[in-house]
Amino acid sequence: MAVVTEQRHIPLQGAHNVRDVGGYATASGALTRWRRLLRADSLHRLTPDDQRVLREYGVRTIVDLRLPVEVAHNPNVFAAADGIRYINLPLIPERSDSGIEARSASVNDLYRLMLDECQTPIRDVLGLMAEAEAPVLVHCFVGKDRTGIITALALGAAGVPAPTIADDYALSGTLTVSLLAEIRAMLLRLGYDVTRFDRLSPAPRDAMLATLAYLDERYGGIEAYLTTIGLTASQRSGLRRLLLNT
Repeated sequence: MAVVTEQRHIPLQGAHNVRDVGGYATASGALTRWRRLLRADSLHRLTPDDQRVLREYGVRTIVDLRLPVEVAHNPNVFAAADGIRYINLPLIPERSDSGIEARSASVNDLYRLMLDECQTPIRDVLGLMAEAEAPVLVHCFVGKDRTGIITALALGAAGVPAPTIADDYALSGTLTVSLLAEIRAMLLRLGYDVTRFDRLSPAPRDAMLATLAYLDERYGGIEAYLTTIGLTASQRSGLRRLLLNT
């Protein structure tokens, strides 16, 4: 498999939604750097060729946002790899009938609850990214929700405007069609009710725009939100350095 260079979507056999967030224009006219931050779905099915592609791409740090039960059932192939630092930092509490997913009538609701109720893990993840050796790859299972929130905050911290952040988020809608169909079919085979899955599966651009508007209205914007959740000035600067030539 050929090495991929400066390309948004990195096609792999064992993953659907691996993307570089380089090349996005900020409000000041700068561009986010390539090979600094990647976002992805689960990496548990990566082939040896896939693993070689990511190694040759330079990935040095992997932040796994999944729950312990997800990690136990589908371990990250790089969890014990040489030359790559792997950290599991779950972004949401354990799933339950009273959890944020159960209380969310829509993707919009889910993201607002994540921003309001998962501030400590969000702070921990962003703080780690700010100080980690790049390129940093952040992933969850589908690469849309938990990864979407973390990526949106990182891009916003770098000054990428809301419409561009929403465009980046919406790419998951196209790239995860077959993955979501596979998950839904599995849930049906196991006898699960897929009502919640169906209402939280879409990745509409408007959902991210609404989330960013909520951050503005409730917290005063992304920078103010990062301060509110306890990210230090040094960490906020480190997050910008991760993505920019500053």
